[in-house]
Amino acid sequence: MSGLLLSPPCGLARRLPPPATRAVARRARLGDLLTPEQCVAAVGPLDRPIAGLAADARQVVAGSVYFDVAPAGDLRSGLDEAVSRGAIAIVGPGRPRVALGRGLTVIQVPDPLRALAGVARRFFRHPDAALQLHAVGGDHGKSTTAHLLRGLLGAPTELGLLSSIHHDLGSRILPATIPGPLEFYGLLAQMRDAACTGAVIELPLFTAEAGWMSDVGWASRLELQAAAESGASNSAPSRILRVRWASGDFLAPVPDDLRAVGAQLELAIRAALERGVLPATITARLGQVAPVPGRGELVAGPGGFDIWVDAADRPERLAYFLRVVRRLTPGRVAVVMGCPGECDPAPRPLLTRAGEQGAELVVLTAADSRGEPLEAILRDMLQGAASPGAIRCVSDRRAAVAAALAWARPGDAVVIAGRGAEAFQRIERVAVPCDDRQLVRDWVRGRSGR
Repeated sequence: MSGLLLSPPCGLARRLPPPATRAVARRARLGDLLTPEQCVAAVGPLDRPIAGLAADARQVVAGSVYFDVAPAGDLRSGLDEAVSRGAIAIVGPGRPRVALGRGLTVIQVPDPLRALAGVARRFFRHPDAALQLHAVGGDHGKSTTAHLLRGLLGAPTELGLLSSIHHDLGSRILPATIPGPLEFYGLLAQMRDAACTGAVIELPLFTAEAGWMSDVGWASRLELQAAAESGASNSAPSRILRVRWASGDFLAPVPDDLRAVGAQLELAIRAALERGVLPATITARLGQVAPVPGRGELVAGPGGFDIWVDAADRPERLAYFLRVVRRLTPGRVAVVMGCPGECDPAPRPLLTRAGEQGAELVVLTAADSRGEPLEAILRDMLQGAASPGAIRCVSDRRAAVAAALAWARPGDAVVIAGRGAEAFQRIERVAVPCDDRQLVRDWVRGRSGR
């Protein structure tokens, strides 16, 4: 379990909880946080104050309770490190060992992860009860739909967001992580303390199925289906979305910079209507909804052609997005893409084939090659090409983007795929600054001589 919140967040910019409330949280006692039905057996006192919670032994501080949620076989090393760092209690699946004691409280529970969720929820004073939580789960499109739904349900200062792009806590924005129960309730507590009234939560598939989330009080859940993107039609795009819902049809204007995410926008609008947002309010908010970072994001350019940055990194997702762009483009389409290193090579030729079928120009380049030679990755990708000689291979991603942009004419479109809003590229295990959107802006500045 990566990431850790050791104590209730209280140093936020917009609103601090009363000092007495923070002191009570810091004086929490183990026996008040673990319910009797959660404990199978215990050695040592439960009536002792705790300083914080940890699910990663490396993050334990003196006075913490360490939850042993590691897979079987990795337990002993984590326990020993937690004890050496000052843990006063251990909660895990194994029977308490007196030899481990050294003044510790050792508690056996049937499911450490679920026990951690309950304890974290109480430790952070039930933050989910103070927020209207709207979950977005299911298949592809969750990140985009979650961002759009949040913009339609209320102002960013009112609603937090947990997504695979970033976490907006109302007072600050953090890089995206996949939160475990400790992180999840800690992030919700920061939203609550920043005066948020609700949040939109993107649920990864395996997290949505986890038992530890069974006690979360969702205000609503939206489950996306793969059929939502099964086929972008070849008909001309419309500037108006016809959204069918219980009260009839709602005609929604499509902002220019959201043209490439029309399917997800329709889902978000319908969900907002079903959650009580008035049509007139949605129309007003549509003009204020920000583009989703790195998901069908339109980047401004001076050449009379569209430049799209998208995170599509699998063959079916790239094929879908290229079909969307084709509908929006009167001219030709170019795509710049690569495949990450040190992972399953099977999708590499399929990704190239999808690019070749959806674009007139395909430029293959680096995309987080890590420790694998880029030449080997490009060689795998070229195996899927029907016309290898027509495909350009440009090792440097900046140069590859520049080549595609220089090729484009008015009416064309350039798609930079695979990395979305990622700010760094990993090459030979070194993180190098590389934001595809910034590469476009740099190219534009170079063309204008500034």
